[in-house]
Amino acid sequence: MPWKRSLLASSALLAVALGTTAHAQTRPTTAAAAAPSSTIEELVVTAERRSANLQDVPVAVTAFSARERALEGITTVQDMTNFTPGLTYSSQLDRPVMRGLARNNNIYLSDSAVAVYYDDFFSNSTYLVGRDDMVIDQVEVLLGPQGTLYGRNAVGGLINTISKRPTEDFGGEVRAIVGNYGFTKFEGTVSGPTGISGLNYRLSFYDLDQTEGYFKNLTGPSEGDVRHDPYVDAQLEYKTDKDDIWLDAYAVWFDNDRGGPGGLLGIPTTGHYDTSLTQPGQLVFNPNFPFGGGAVPGSVQGIPTGLTDNPAINNIRTFAHAVSTNIVVNAAPTITLHWTHHFDGWDLKYIGGYSQYHYNLHTAYFNNDNSPVTAYQIPLAPGGTCATLGPPICTPLTVHPQQIFQYEAHPDWSSHEFDFSSTTEGPVQWIGGFYRYDEIDNNPETFQEPNQPQIAAPAPAAPGLPAPPNPSLNYLLLDYQDHISSTAAFGQVDWKVTDQLKLTAGLRYTYDEKHGQEEARYIAFQDLSAAVSAENLGSLLPAVDITPVQVSQTPSKGTCSLPTLQLTGKYAGDDVRCLKDNSSAFTGTAGISWTPDAQTLVYGRYNRGYKAFGFNAGYIGANVEAAPEHVDDFEVGFKKTMGNFVLDADAFYYNYEDAQIPIGVPVGAITVTEFINIPKAISKGIEFTAIWNPVEHLNLSLVYGFDDTRIQSGCSLVGGVATGTCLVDVADPGAIALGARPVGATGAQSVSGDPLPQAPKNKVAFNANYTFVFDPGQLILSGSYIWKDKSYDSVFVRAYDEAPSWNQVDLRATWQGNHDKYELVAYVRNLFDTLGYDAAAGGYPIAAPVGGGGFTQAPAYDLTPPRTYGFEVHYKF
Repeated sequence: MPWKRSLLASSALLAVALGTTAHAQTRPTTAAAAAPSSTIEELVVTAERRSANLQDVPVAVTAFSARERALEGITTVQDMTNFTPGLTYSSQLDRPVMRGLARNNNIYLSDSAVAVYYDDFFSNSTYLVGRDDMVIDQVEVLLGPQGTLYGRNAVGGLINTISKRPTEDFGGEVRAIVGNYGFTKFEGTVSGPTGISGLNYRLSFYDLDQTEGYFKNLTGPSEGDVRHDPYVDAQLEYKTDKDDIWLDAYAVWFDNDRGGPGGLLGIPTTGHYDTSLTQPGQLVFNPNFPFGGGAVPGSVQGIPTGLTDNPAINNIRTFAHAVSTNIVVNAAPTITLHWTHHFDGWDLKYIGGYSQYHYNLHTAYFNNDNSPVTAYQIPLAPGGTCATLGPPICTPLTVHPQQIFQYEAHPDWSSHEFDFSSTTEGPVQWIGGFYRYDEIDNNPETFQEPNQPQIAAPAPAAPGLPAPPNPSLNYLLLDYQDHISSTAAFGQVDWKVTDQLKLTAGLRYTYDEKHGQEEARYIAFQDLSAAVSAENLGSLLPAVDITPVQVSQTPSKGTCSLPTLQLTGKYAGDDVRCLKDNSSAFTGTAGISWTPDAQTLVYGRYNRGYKAFGFNAGYIGANVEAAPEHVDDFEVGFKKTMGNFVLDADAFYYNYEDAQIPIGVPVGAITVTEFINIPKAISKGIEFTAIWNPVEHLNLSLVYGFDDTRIQSGCSLVGGVATGTCLVDVADPGAIALGARPVGATGAQSVSGDPLPQAPKNKVAFNANYTFVFDPGQLILSGSYIWKDKSYDSVFVRAYDEAPSWNQVDLRATWQGNHDKYELVAYVRNLFDTLGYDAAAGGYPIAAPVGGGGFTQAPAYDLTPPRTYGFEVHYKF
């Protein structure tokens, strides 16, 4: 978490009140990063929505300036995660986590615990936080509940990017970057006056391309960060004595990517292929059945010569599956407007925006299609129905297991915020405001076997039940459409009682409403019983529409204009259910800060956080709704500047109530996800940052974060019945979680004492850079080391849910010519080519009996990139 260099945000971002929202945890920046010096330069942040020296505000913020990102090579969201204690991010799922508080699914009806803002405009995607330092001036990461200021309420924290703004003088920059794996990036920006007094512009673009993936596919093109992502941005800024107006419009595309959110960042499984014919919770036959030798000899197609098992066993960056990934985003636009009017003694500011995107992922279904197999036959049982009938009436069933998973997300959202803030120099400062957010979503998911004709004409599950034709060949269809709205009013006051003592109090009221409809259809094409099986019926085996059976025990939640369950959704044969509810909460903050001298800040803080209820929509399953989350956050902090040494430290304690957790539950023939609340958990820890300039030109920084998260809700047997928070790990119900107790013969367990998902206990980051000064310019050598503790994908502490601890070393050399006209950069990332784990990813079933269960799971990982290297040329004009 580098202490960032002079970060000056535009005045359009600064006209709000002095208020504190959490503890101070950021890194100051040394001037030596850009010029020969051994003094620590002022860091200006807008974390409290007013510009202030970071060392003067008690706020949990890690700030990344454009200059520091360039010198240290902080180019992605994952890089920022590495240098921010308490922050975790899954690049594949686009999910940020702070101090164990997260959104543990990708359902839009379930709010993220971490709010993401682009220039104070809320977004439901974190991806563009990683835009580089040519277009982004600063990124601020605020840890802790943001229950008072900032538009959308956030129970865990927030990330805010601040764009580089138009300039009064003409200027610009062009860059070219070339790296291994066919990586290229060409970008440029130009800024200056329009010729109209007070009106300036900025135009920016980049074109990012990578042609080779980090993972070798034995049966198709490589994958893993293969992408082509163009981006354009246009800004106008107009200033007068009374008004500051800033308008920004930008768009990004994903052009047939095999990387980015949803792409293959890791190998689906690292264990042996599961060679069972059927798998628990699945609707179709296992593609990898032939690897066990059970298929009809000569019937197997698609397996490369010599492949006998999962290639990832020998090389984790090698896989084999028949369907390649394709990700398309068609022109995802965003428009943001800031308008500040200056009155005498106070400002009125409007922040509004609109954004949408249409994301389309087309890939193999990894749960049971990490496979190259395209066809095989299942042997007949001697004396069975098909064996008795014989050909041509009946032959062995030919399975075409090539499976395609298609996921679409089409969110469309807007927000409007009005802030009223004091601008006087008196001891009392205040801010108040109103906020409104609206979002609509459409999110179909389809699971298809395009070459299996039986799925097109399913049979009914029982006489009298419906089974309409299914020409799409989707054996599983999930969809939901929704409207989400959030309305809030907030206020905060800071009173400087004396020159050394300041009190802060803030209050916010938030009202959230969500409603929509979900649709699902389930078609089984596998062995359902000894009689209805491929071994008995062979080629006469029908696909069976089990939709009415699956949804028969799933009541509606809320009321809306549609009947509870019906067969008139967008797709033939799907059932439809309505969802509707609302929640509200008062949240706020109270704090005290003491500055005994200009170099010292001591503070204490209480924050109340809230996250709205959530729906786990799309499955038409039981327990679709989880109640709102709340957190009580208690923090103390200390910030001290001593010449060329700065130390910031803080400690926090969360009382976390009703964490929203998705849990897999077997329902009928398949496993679906239900939404539950964990009644109580805690998150406690310490975070500190130290920066030291021991000699001129040498800068050292160290970041450490300790976060101990624990579930405190237990489970016990009362009269032979499991009561409390009793959970079943459907992945392996017979196994015992580490540190957990089995309860009863059903496999229900207590997870008390287990950590929250995606919450590594320890994180360390170290950076050293030295500036060599020469007559024609200066050479800056920078090296970083990061280490991250293990974490888990679920509340069950299992080996197959674990992302192991890992470390990485990065090197960067920057030559800066005199007069700041050009730069030459050479870099190596992941110097020692170590395995890094982007986030825990859970496991996938394999047939390996353990305990009382018939299956266990093989680990799956989201891996960070291997060793990469490249060269950059920057020219400024």
